[in-house]
Amino acid sequence: MLSFRLLLLVTTFLSCSGVKEEPAVEEGIAPFSLEALQGLRDRATYARLDRQDVGKLAQAAQHHWNEEFQGFQLVGVERFAAGGVSHWMSIWIHDKTGLEFALLPGGVFQMGSPPQEAHRREDEVRHSVTLDPFLIARTECTWDAWRKGAGIAGQVGASFDGSTRLPVNGIGPVDVEIWCQETGLTFPTEAQWEYMCRAGTETPWSSGDKKEALAPFANLGSLECPEQWIGMAGITEDWFDGYGDHPAPVGSFASNAFGLFDVHGNLSEWCRDEYFDYGAVKAEPGNGTRRGKSGERLARGGNFGGDATAARSSRRLTTGPGILPNGGGNHGFGFRPSVDLPLTKRSGS
Repeated sequence: MLSFRLLLLVTTFLSCSGVKEEPAVEEGIAPFSLEALQGLRDRATYARLDRQDVGKLAQAAQHHWNEEFQGFQLVGVERFAAGGVSHWMSIWIHDKTGLEFALLPGGVFQMGSPPQEAHRREDEVRHSVTLDPFLIARTECTWDAWRKGAGIAGQVGASFDGSTRLPVNGIGPVDVEIWCQETGLTFPTEAQWEYMCRAGTETPWSSGDKKEALAPFANLGSLECPEQWIGMAGITEDWFDGYGDHPAPVGSFASNAFGLFDVHGNLSEWCRDEYFDYGAVKAEPGNGTRRGKSGERLARGGNFGGDATAARSSRRLTTGPGILPNGGGNHGFGFRPSVDLPLTKRSGS
């Protein structure tokens, strides 16, 4: 009887004080509904959110994708602008690697380049792709982060001498896949890569439509490169960027409107899926995967040994069948870790 009266008193107090009992949450189901994540469904809508809204959205995302966010800590919300576009972005730290990540909204975007874009290639046919939100590292994977995850023999990378803030290079996609298994991360599909690079822009570069505007954003082939490179077509630009024939420490240049560094230049970044003609294999809604094996691997973004045209947002670099299945000693290749956040994962949400 005493227990019953005590329960009655507690219930009456909660009712009178306006405090509501929290509904029970079924184990394994996130307490936030998909309605709380509407701001992450469309980038244009997301871009209109203020700092407070993005902070609330970050909390909702962490609750909804509780498994995917294991090992991530929210460190703040910051605003970034480039190429006439701006966003407030939630920034996260990954405990195991120490890398910073940004939570990107999903949405429909135009992948590829318009017919009138200068230096456009035949394999850049423009088409719509629908993506879910995802987490993406703000920088290329550094040597410091690589060493924290490279516990398997064979993951060596290029010879290293310098700052641990340098991006790891001299690796291939198979090495990256092994490292991702060790860390519980992945790396972006080609569609995710172009989307995160563009950050809402439709111009040749995320900095705009003039290559000169790219100079503060990218470590490209420049006037510091070896003399035999200077003036070679597709290799150097006629400005100084502070670096020669080697990568720069990550974050040395300005970020795009998603707060991501080195999406143009520095290192060519491996993509998760393989190279296909856009018309032959469609990108799946969600993470944009093009399924199948072509034997040709993809990297994006250009690097320190190429000019601005090689670093266009839509430019595709394929290694060709049998080339660079692992590192191959090419120091111009690296990668950027990511995490998929599928909107349809939990049917009960």
